[in-house]
Amino acid sequence: MNQQEFEEIFENLSPRRKEVLRGILAGDTDVAIAKAMGITEPTVRKHIERISQEFGENQYSEGRRYKRSDLVALVARYKPELLKERAFTGAKEVAPHEETPETTDLSNSLLQILTANIPMKDYLEKQLQLADKEEKTQIAKSLNKVGYNDYLNGNYQSAIFYLEWAITFNPEFAAAHYNLGSAHEKLDEISSACHHYEIAMKYSNRAADAAINNLARLSIINGDSAAAIERIEPILSRVQDTTVKASLHKNLGWAYFQLLQYKIAKKHLLISLKLDSSRALTHCLLAKVQEAQGEKQGALASWKNCLKYDLDNQSPKTPDCKLNELKAWKLDARRALESESK
Repeated sequence: MNQQEFEEIFENLSPRRKEVLRGILAGDTDVAIAKAMGITEPTVRKHIERISQEFGENQYSEGRRYKRSDLVALVARYKPELLKERAFTGAKEVAPHEETPETTDLSNSLLQILTANIPMKDYLEKQLQLADKEEKTQIAKSLNKVGYNDYLNGNYQSAIFYLEWAITFNPEFAAAHYNLGSAHEKLDEISSACHHYEIAMKYSNRAADAAINNLARLSIINGDSAAAIERIEPILSRVQDTTVKASLHKNLGWAYFQLLQYKIAKKHLLISLKLDSSRALTHCLLAKVQEAQGEKQGALASWKNCLKYDLDNQSPKTPDCKLNELKAWKLDARRALESESK
């Protein structure tokens, strides 16, 4: 494709498809694009497919993320001014890491990766040989952000690809290890998830605290609440981040609930809600504790909050939305409320 061909195809795109393309260039998720345009997510995906077909960029693509990357590469090559607004800084990281995302244009390293007219793996291998330490650090950050966006979109295999390259460029990147653990966990690859969580927890930063929290959560799911408590309690006083601390107290409440220590469980859950009252999971757990304590009206109020805050947090960027336990507990909430209404 040459400049003239690109311009002709771009100008002939319908206004809706141009709007979707601008959303892609801004790094927006399908959910965000759909909400902004007043259409459904499947319609957004269909637009992406059609745009890719019109540019002829999908014959070698393996999935929607690759189509997006191909489109970004094309625009960067032939109409780079459209990339001025594009930066992977809008999402709240799954991995709470020590760096504060910079509100800048797309970094040069990521732009080079996306515009390379060779296979991604070959390009990254070449960069790994040529880049100095500082450049490797910047490339790792960019790859981590791309992988994180894939995670949000449910493209876990693609996320793993980018995140594994992120830690190849920077093996000590705690945030990437945490994100990689999260992606493996979504694919039920628990051994790999724990491996990366355990690496992340070696560092004295926010990602380490979050990794310990996730390892504790997996212990609770496996029925070993005592191990979860042993992980969390020694670090609880040092944690400064409100979101992580709220989640730690939530998991302590869950662990003590499993051990039938309802008074202690309730104390931690109330602390968690004081730190972050919008977590549906915490309201669900509090409802379970209140039911166990015979507090019927309090439990009903907590079940209502469980559903209320889940409805208020439908964005894929919210912390709890991808946790399997929330799905089960929402069913418990509906059963409890339906039973009361009858």
